[in-house]
Amino acid sequence: MLALSLLLALAPLPQQNPEDGRGQSLFTKEWHAGRRAALMDQVKEGVIVIRGAGTQADYREFRQDNDFWYFTGVTTPNAVLVLVPDKKEEYLLVPPASPGSEMWLGDLIDPEEAGKITGIAKCLPLGKGGDNASGFEALVADLARKHKTFYAPLAPAENWMMSRDNLEQAMTSIEHDPFDGRLSRERQFAQVLEEKLGVKVQNLSDILDGMRLVKTEAEIEALREACRISGLGHAAAMRESRPGLYEWQVGAVMTNEYYRNGAMGPGYLAIVGSGPNACILHYPEAKRQIQEGDVVLIDYAAEFNHYVSDITRSWPVSAKFTDRQREVYQAVFDAQEAAFKECKPGKTLGDVDRAARALLSERGFKGRAFPHGTSHWIGMSVHDVGSYNVTLQPGMVFTVEPGVYLPKEQLGVRIEDVVAITETGYDLLSAGIPRTVEEVEALRGAIQ
Repeated sequence: MLALSLLLALAPLPQQNPEDGRGQSLFTKEWHAGRRAALMDQVKEGVIVIRGAGTQADYREFRQDNDFWYFTGVTTPNAVLVLVPDKKEEYLLVPPASPGSEMWLGDLIDPEEAGKITGIAKCLPLGKGGDNASGFEALVADLARKHKTFYAPLAPAENWMMSRDNLEQAMTSIEHDPFDGRLSRERQFAQVLEEKLGVKVQNLSDILDGMRLVKTEAEIEALREACRISGLGHAAAMRESRPGLYEWQVGAVMTNEYYRNGAMGPGYLAIVGSGPNACILHYPEAKRQIQEGDVVLIDYAAEFNHYVSDITRSWPVSAKFTDRQREVYQAVFDAQEAAFKECKPGKTLGDVDRAARALLSERGFKGRAFPHGTSHWIGMSVHDVGSYNVTLQPGMVFTVEPGVYLPKEQLGVRIEDVVAITETGYDLLSAGIPRTVEEVEALRGAIQ
């Protein structure tokens, strides 16, 4: 591959085509504008600053950080959003295109185009020439003369196949490493703002997380489509599984289904465990050769236009479950059904977990046989943001994923689906993916 000069490497990337067949029309500029307006209604004063993702260090398609995309829809690196709530002012700053960069990268977004894409009236160049920061510095210096409180997200920004919980663990490790000690990009930015402008930077992450916790109709439809595409992958994997294949080969079948059906890609690293590996909760290697008599557990799902599904299915390599495999599978299925009954407004994820756990305990599966929680939020990240100390309300979306793991029997079963809370109960966004014993065996038996 030809090497780009440093100048070109730092250039912005093309704006993603809004009609490329991958669901961009779900999220209009009016939708993103509504998110910005809702944010300003909550913050009310001061200055809000949200940075987009920086220049990538590789050649894959640019993926915008979740929070920045949520409020702008802009998919170019090094952009900055500035909001002034008390004046209802909006600024979007984008890097200028460098000479010759369009020959390498195609049409690049400039301030005028950014305004058309977003509806933001004040779209400005981030800087001039090689000084990408000068335009931004001039703007915030002027705003700092009138506002002494700035708001910026301090939690690590999530990007492709990233979740906040893992990012925070990684950053804590780096910050406490005696041979490293770096601050996160977000905290470094806040520190620079405070030092250069003499302002106090407040953490915006809790407010952003609360907004993302309750999904709009467009978000729920994106999640539904992510589930549909994920289901195509799981059905294909069920059809392809057979003794002699390696776990990674079955995972590859699913990855192909995701891309060819309009996904941006996988939502997270595939967990493909057969036999004893099905008992390793986040088994990452996928190196074992599948054997006759195994149960295969696959936790793998797609990302559709920045929204991620999270689906797990377990099935026999044979045409049917053995009696013991069926007993365990049915217990997990019944636990999921019990958990679904708690999925309604006013309940909590704790209620959902207790229902699944009680059913499995009645069947003799407790303690290390079911060592993880039943649910987590899902949205733009597979482990999405938001407090767990809340009651369920319409628009909240989460997984329901009981499991039983019996290492001595080399048997692990998990069934995971995605639900959205409605006014009266729940909507199973992942409906249609084989789930009952009969549905799984019908698909497996048809290809034996």
